[in-house]
Amino acid sequence: MRNLFLASTALLLASCAVNSGATTPSSTVAAAATISDNAARDTATYIDPRRVLDLEGGVNFRDLGGYETADGRHVRWRTLFRSGDPSKLTPNDLAKLDALGVETVCDFRTNEERTEAPSRWIELSSVNYWTRDYAMNPGQIAAIFRDPQLTPAKVREAMAGFYKLLPFEHAASYKAMFGFLARNEVPLAFNCSAGKDRAGLGAALLLTALGVPRETILYDYSLTERVTKQDFVKELDEEKASNSAYAFLAKLPPEIVRPLLASDPYYLETAFAAIELRHGSVDRFIEQELGVTPTMRENMQSNLLVN
Repeated sequence: MRNLFLASTALLLASCAVNSGATTPSSTVAAAATISDNAARDTATYIDPRRVLDLEGGVNFRDLGGYETADGRHVRWRTLFRSGDPSKLTPNDLAKLDALGVETVCDFRTNEERTEAPSRWIELSSVNYWTRDYAMNPGQIAAIFRDPQLTPAKVREAMAGFYKLLPFEHAASYKAMFGFLARNEVPLAFNCSAGKDRAGLGAALLLTALGVPRETILYDYSLTERVTKQDFVKELDEEKASNSAYAFLAKLPPEIVRPLLASDPYYLETAFAAIELRHGSVDRFIEQELGVTPTMRENMQSNLLVN
């Protein structure tokens, strides 16, 4: 729980402001609502038994395989993995992952996160482990929670505001990941702490580059809540004695905290809207900001998709 909560909360608080310029069009909200409305109907399609890896210490560890592209191909199974905190992986987990032949790992966490919870991936000599040095400023926490009229809707909009900045603040991480993929250094796994925000957007950009439809991408993003199923109220209460931030948050109504942990498609759509406002399209962002040329994209699709 600790790393899942820290990831969602710390990243929100590191965001510069709730209102960062990009607006979310009504069509975007409608698309997100459609995903929610169709969730029950499509559960059997998307939660394939292979989707969530059976690991003892895996956090939100999922396979991106099986998703259908617009041209009828499918993402190759056991080739692309997204996850949360890798510090809890057990020796048995590492043996399973080693047997899958994972070649590259991209760790999107900050220096502080990696110091607090070192990655177990580095114990596998066969893995090329990539990360970058950066930090986030958590100074916005007081500003957000000092609002005497704080509501779940305001927290949700704060998370949306954070997602407007996410693609640009973490472009360096996504650019590195795409470089490995273009060179076919797979299987590849990427993670943040919760496996929801930084990893969630990374998965969305990757699936976009492979030609997976937006609705499917939004649904994959929404699966975090379905696969983690954590009782954050209980776990916050258990952690509050050893952490002052948790003690503060444990006093808040659960409905105020819940939007921080949600894998709400609205958040991802807000990120897409910010990208489209600045670059015209997500595809153009992937090419211009992340350096993925048409040839690189063709190579990735050839290597990562099956008929």
